[in-house]
Amino acid sequence: MFMKVFVTGSSGYLGKPLVEAIRNKYDLVEYDIVKGQDILDYEQLKKSMKGCYVVVHLAAIPGPVEGRSFDDYFLINCIGTHNVVKAAVENKVKRLVYASSTTYYGVERGIPFKSPIKEDQKIIPMYLKADDLSCRDCDLAYSESKIIAENILAFYGLTKKIEIIILRFSAIGKTFLETSVSLENAVQGIIKSVETKKVLWYEVFNVVDNIKKVDNSKAKRILGYKPKSAKYN
Repeated sequence: MFMKVFVTGSSGYLGKPLVEAIRNKYDLVEYDIVKGQDILDYEQLKKSMKGCYVVVHLAAIPGPVEGRSFDDYFLINCIGTHNVVKAAVENKVKRLVYASSTTYYGVERGIPFKSPIKEDQKIIPMYLKADDLSCRDCDLAYSESKIIAENILAFYGLTKKIEIIILRFSAIGKTFLETSVSLENAVQGIIKSVETKKVLWYEVFNVVDNIKKVDNSKAKRILGYKPKSAKYN
C-alpha cells in the first residue's frame, strides 16, 4: 500500500513539480486554494487530511509582495501553518515537512545578513537594530512570518506531538543575493525529508545549491541531500 502524503500548496511553483515527482510513489492528497481548499478553513483542512502519514506544507504567501501587509503574512503564513500542524496532530500524522526560507536569516534586500549561513545562526531581531534596515515593510513582514511559523512548529516538534522537519530554501529557480536553489534540488530536499527513516522531532536544514553564502552540509549529512549543479540566467 502506498504511503498517504498530504501536500498543501500543491498547485504552486514548488508544489507542481513536487506532485509530478511523487505522484506514482505515494497515495497523494493535493490541497490548494486554487481548488477551493483553504488552509484557513480548519474543518475542511482536518477532514481532507484524514488518514495521511506525512504532510508537506508549502501553502503560503511565497515572498515579499508590495502592498501585502504584515496582517496578510501573519494570517496566511502563521495562522495557516498553525491550522496545518494542529490538523496533522489531530489526525495522528507522523511527520510534517515545512517549506521555510533563508529569509529567516534576513536574506532580503535592505536587510544585512551574515554568511556563511548555518542553521544555528541568530535571527534578525537578535543582531539588528531598526536603523540597520533599509528594506520595505513587506520584506521584513515575510521574513518575520517565517520566523513565527517555525516557532509555532517548534512547539509541536519539541513536545513530541509530531515529527517536524523545516527546510530553509534559498530563492527557488534563480540566484538572489548570491544564494540559490534549483527546483530540482528543492524537490529532492522535500522527498529526502518525507522518506528519511530517522526520527527527527524537530530539525532544521538549509536546502540550497552548493553555494558559498549558505552551508548545506547538515542536510547532506542527515538527510542524504545531494544537490545537483544548476545554471541560471
